[in-house]
Amino acid sequence: MEERKLDYECSVDLSNYTKGEIYSKSRKELINKPPWFSLYTIYKIVKKVLNIFHLSLPEFILNRESGLIRFSLKNQIGKINRNVIKDLTYNKYSVFHATYYRDYFLESLLESKTKFVLTVHDCVHELFPNYYGRKNFIIKNRERLCLAADHIVCVSESTKSDLLKIYPNIQKEKVSVIYNAGDLSKEPTEGKKYFEQDFILFVGNRGEYKNFVFLLEAFAKITDNNLLLVCAGGKDLNANEKVHLEKLNLQPRVVHMPFAEESTLANLYRQAKLFIYPSLYEGFGIPILESMSVGCPVLCSDIKVFREIANGAAAFFNPSEINSLVRQLQILLDSEKERETLRKKGYERVKDFSWKNCSDAYIEIYNKLSKN
Repeated sequence: MEERKLDYECSVDLSNYTKGEIYSKSRKELINKPPWFSLYTIYKIVKKVLNIFHLSLPEFILNRESGLIRFSLKNQIGKINRNVIKDLTYNKYSVFHATYYRDYFLESLLESKTKFVLTVHDCVHELFPNYYGRKNFIIKNRERLCLAADHIVCVSESTKSDLLKIYPNIQKEKVSVIYNAGDLSKEPTEGKKYFEQDFILFVGNRGEYKNFVFLLEAFAKITDNNLLLVCAGGKDLNANEKVHLEKLNLQPRVVHMPFAEESTLANLYRQAKLFIYPSLYEGFGIPILESMSVGCPVLCSDIKVFREIANGAAAFFNPSEINSLVRQLQILLDSEKERETLRKKGYERVKDFSWKNCSDAYIEIYNKLSKN
């Protein structure tokens, strides 16, 4: 937007976002840090004290950590929301692009001349309500926001298909697809090895539809006891996961590795024998492209969105059959030739995606709506 000298504004200051800091537009207030005395700080203190005694909070409380943060930030969030409503009321912008499914602005938007763009990244809440509950605010708000939007962007044809099937009242003419990207090739290569043993890599959150326990059960059947499963990012291994590790005798072979820099992730991909993505569902699959961009072979679930994104440049398995994963995993671990074939295909496939193409497509939508 800045390169093209287009007039735009964000409801917050994201200039220090990579440092984990989000400020108000005036930069006077750090808005993503809860007050020193809040429900979230009490939660953190209790968690730290329990850790000293090698105890942990119940899983249902740990899963609500993000909700506790939002509750503790409600005053800061409220200020931002009120500013957005004011700007919409006075038609300050020609196009408004909401970043999530809160509906605080909807009444003001419907009375303004501002065009509304919404991005749908997936339909996981509708397809897996058992994980999120049918009263989840996203399920409650998504259709209303989609019906109000002047244009909807889906991040894949698969997500578009899901959205229109779940909500047939949405006009398909106003829905388009703009692919994400995922390129870590420019991150510097590090000389140090993170692990002495060979490892396969899992990236991101491990809960719900990510099918992580299924992966553990398959990994337990791999007879090479020197092979590690490295879980990069996501929260610490929880009590339920530790129970499965103990049950499967995998404690020494499964390692959780937090990371703060993209260069660390890039080098984990580079050093891994392969990247494994066992999800039951995704809206896109950025890790597939990240992996391909630095030459890491991809083994992923045979689901429609992964077929769409990988397009033959990955190996696939049935995410409901453990033996299917074990079989494909063993083939790739045993064959450098198979892995090299996937590397070459991956390098070619990732060229079809770029953040420049993504941003150009969004700007085209903004310009078109502004003219209207």
